[in-house]
Amino acid sequence: MLRVYRHYVSATVIAMVAVDLTVVALAMFSAQKLGYWSPDGALWAKAATVAAVTLLVLYLADLYRVDYRIRRVELASRLFLALAAASTIVAAIGFAFPVFRLGRLTYLHVMGVTSLGLLASRLAWVALGPKRRLSHRVLVLGVGQAAGVLPELQFSGTRPFTILGFLEDAPDAADRVPVGFELLGKSKDLLSLADELKPDLVLVALAEMRRALPAEDLLECRLRGINVEEWPTFYEKQTGKILVANLRPSWLIFSDGFVKTDTTRMVKRVMDIGLALVGLALSAPIMVLVAAAIKWEDRGPILFRQARVGERGRIFVLKKFRSMFVDAERHGAVWATNRDPRVTRVGRWIRLTRLDELPQFWNVLVGDMSFVGPRPERPEFVGTLQREIPFYMGRHSVKPGITGWAQVRHRYAASVEDSMEKLQYDLYYIKNMSPLLDLVILLSTLQVVLFAKGSR
Repeated sequence: MLRVYRHYVSATVIAMVAVDLTVVALAMFSAQKLGYWSPDGALWAKAATVAAVTLLVLYLADLYRVDYRIRRVELASRLFLALAAASTIVAAIGFAFPVFRLGRLTYLHVMGVTSLGLLASRLAWVALGPKRRLSHRVLVLGVGQAAGVLPELQFSGTRPFTILGFLEDAPDAADRVPVGFELLGKSKDLLSLADELKPDLVLVALAEMRRALPAEDLLECRLRGINVEEWPTFYEKQTGKILVANLRPSWLIFSDGFVKTDTTRMVKRVMDIGLALVGLALSAPIMVLVAAAIKWEDRGPILFRQARVGERGRIFVLKKFRSMFVDAERHGAVWATNRDPRVTRVGRWIRLTRLDELPQFWNVLVGDMSFVGPRPERPEFVGTLQREIPFYMGRHSVKPGITGWAQVRHRYAASVEDSMEKLQYDLYYIKNMSPLLDLVILLSTLQVVLFAKGSR
């Protein structure tokens, strides 16, 4: 796991991107050596275009998700569709802008070699999966809350790992060890087990740290070159969210992150204004059509204005295209649900495609919101959520956003439980906020919109 601009990125994903770029470069270089190259335009510009389009399409097709359990047939079919789309886009760019155009033989050679190379590399990743899954070995100190979560994280986290076993001093520890795993001993056995099992990581997941922490033995592990991590840090790296339940405030206070300098704020604001202006310009024709469809259906108001809680608890008016019947909340505010009966026919369609969010470009332009950030919640719900969810008000330390880390990683919040789950993603974003993470979120948002994920 590598940290790039404060965002944790799987080393496997970085390796996959590097291999893909190498495949594209070899395809372009071999085309030039074979004499297929078109003399018009710079080689680097055409290579950069092919590489950028290929990587973008592979990302949108979810082909950078680390999942070694995918079937080879499914992988090949998804890769075929992605490369067909990439080939079409590269050809369209070439016709629109001659400087990026490839000759016919060059185009066939580059896309053919790229397709074969990417298929071979992806099949190799799948074939090496079981071996890689066993490569990162974790010894767990403590049988607490982490014990119930760790077995699933072995396969669903950003880096696969193997649990060697658990250590715990509590008398009932054996009864709390997950099925299929062993209680190897007590904390005093840490060094001897480290010598025997050779773990890559000792994970400290003790429920009570003050009296039970074997500090000297853990220090010796570090001196021997074995990594030692607390459970909240490990969970953050594996899931892309911060575990709120039973989280010690000291971990948040002393953790590396939550950096918001004047330069960071200025860069983010400039990006927000630029994206909002471009968004308003490009979406203007679509907004006209959406407005006409809403008006045609029930003659009610086109826009829906609603009070939301923004940065530092400030109330502002959020604008959306109306997707519900005019009197949908005559009995008070309620959570959105699947197949919500309050949603109109046009409303269901614009929610599915996220077109109802387009007027929020104006909220970004005037400074009420950012393009990327936690979704703003309604004041009617904030009071309840603040009482029931620890650290909830932390999400109001930055401007809310049209899209965000929680929006692309989790569904709409329809309950307190959903809001708690989304808060964990929001805190991760606030802690690790950077232009790179914003870019990842924007690309993921495009994926969500194209495939209509997470709508209600």
